[in-house]
Amino acid sequence: MVQLVRIEAVQANRSRVMGIAMLASIAAGCGDGGWRWGTGGADPVEAAGVRDVQSESLARRDTIGQYAYLEGLRKMHVRGYGVVIGLGDRGTATCPQEVRDTIIEQLHKRPEFQRLRKRMHDWTPERLVDDADTAVVLVEGFIPAGAVERSRFDVSVTALPGTQTTSLRGGHLFPCDLSMYRMLGSRSSITGQVLGRAAGPVFLNPFSDRADAATRTAGRAGRILSGGMALESRRVRLVLFRPSYSKARGIATRINNRFPGSQQVADPTSPSFVRLTIPPEYAENPKHFLALVRHLYLPQQPGFDLHRGRELAKEMVKPGADYEAIVLAWEGIGRTVLPVISKLYSHHDKAVRYYAALAGLRLRDDYAAELIAEYAADEQSARRFDAIKALGSAYEIPRAARPLRALLDDDDSRVRTAAYEALVERIDPELGTHMVGNNNFNIDLVPSNQETLVYAKRTGSRRIAIFGDPPRCSPPLFYRHPSGELTLNAYEDADSITVLRKWPFAPRSAAPLQAEFDVIKLIELLGELPPAPDSAEITGLGVDYATILQMLYELCHSRTINARFVMEQAGVTELFGPLRPAGRPESELE
Repeated sequence: MVQLVRIEAVQANRSRVMGIAMLASIAAGCGDGGWRWGTGGADPVEAAGVRDVQSESLARRDTIGQYAYLEGLRKMHVRGYGVVIGLGDRGTATCPQEVRDTIIEQLHKRPEFQRLRKRMHDWTPERLVDDADTAVVLVEGFIPAGAVERSRFDVSVTALPGTQTTSLRGGHLFPCDLSMYRMLGSRSSITGQVLGRAAGPVFLNPFSDRADAATRTAGRAGRILSGGMALESRRVRLVLFRPSYSKARGIATRINNRFPGSQQVADPTSPSFVRLTIPPEYAENPKHFLALVRHLYLPQQPGFDLHRGRELAKEMVKPGADYEAIVLAWEGIGRTVLPVISKLYSHHDKAVRYYAALAGLRLRDDYAAELIAEYAADEQSARRFDAIKALGSAYEIPRAARPLRALLDDDDSRVRTAAYEALVERIDPELGTHMVGNNNFNIDLVPSNQETLVYAKRTGSRRIAIFGDPPRCSPPLFYRHPSGELTLNAYEDADSITVLRKWPFAPRSAAPLQAEFDVIKLIELLGELPPAPDSAEITGLGVDYATILQMLYELCHSRTINARFVMEQAGVTELFGPLRPAGRPESELE
């Protein structure tokens, strides 16, 4: 969020700067909520696969997956052009004419821009695109399979080739539309209907300035964490191997009986297709719902479910058992099979015990939660992190949060952060969470008796977690961001930190501010919204998330801050390279 503070800017630039600030406010305020597709872990749908439908596995026999496969499981490639604002002299007025015409036409139609023009009558789309404070960018993302309306996903932004944009650091993407996109060859493509929208602050690798000259071009490409939003739910349907209207009706009836509610989940639209609607309770995990659907048993004779549940218990203890499929099959049967599952909780085989407890956990068995907690606490267990994740997903079992809180004191920082991620998933009230800068980022205060840890997210959401006692800065202190936009200084006997903020769209810096040595208060001062130009009090400096992360890393690394800094683990290619999924992306243009 970029707005003006009390800076000594030239009056002639005031109108232009105010316009950029208002635009940035609109762009960052575009987060309409909704869920974001999670990252990491196995994909239960793709793991099940279409090719295994004729499997002889007992867990898969007589299931819906033996008669139909799921269509619509690939990610939907969407792209569009947008404007990143608030770049100062790092932007460019150059833009290919065809793209420029498209952007101007879109801006004329955008309600966000029309609201701005009511306050700033001299602002036009042409003026915005031609301003050196802005840059036209290519925006790309992939809407996940099964995504429901308003679901969130990361998008990439890239400065256009041949333009003079030097860096997108500190910029905000003004709201833009994303259309489905498909490459037909090396030189041709098709663009379809608008399926998504994107907006928000650009996140760049906070350590790219430390790289050599060959990699510094990364400043022209970044990500907007959870910046994309699906405008409609993705189409997912079952396709019968052999068309049969009676079979399609039977499949729909089985699904609707398993997932009752005010909204019909399955609709047999023809002898070949059964359309699926993700139930509200699975809106944040549609992949699990789709995997569960494929493992529902079709026979409805009295006693079939209990008989098959007992057979699965015998299958579970055999060498090479299909554990994942058995767990899904038990879950599909429901809580009536719990007495059968619970007999395996004490089995001598660790794998059998774990997967039986996992099935019980999904069926809301409190005792199963205690067993999974033992795996989460066992530092020798190969399933430790899977168990932590499973406890985080057990929303309906309150006691599942207790072992996760205990793991916040683990000696292994990976375990501590995994437990924290699971508690965030549960929206645990023990985490002291508050938003900084109207969606700039969140700060989570995590209770822990171990060493103080500063943990930062770099996918999905902008969050900084402080584990343990609130950290402090120790003088003497000097830090200057490589861009020159932020400088901190404190002498040996100083009682505060002098903060100097240079604005990218102003010729000179803001007047120096005094900040406390308390790291949380320092982060809040840096990240909070700046006041209006005529305000007498400075409440924040509007520093972007990536810049704050780089500052925290440097100060923790030098031990100026009495804490260890940890970034979320993710590959550089995944984070900052082209957003390309494995395999061919799906298109619904056909």
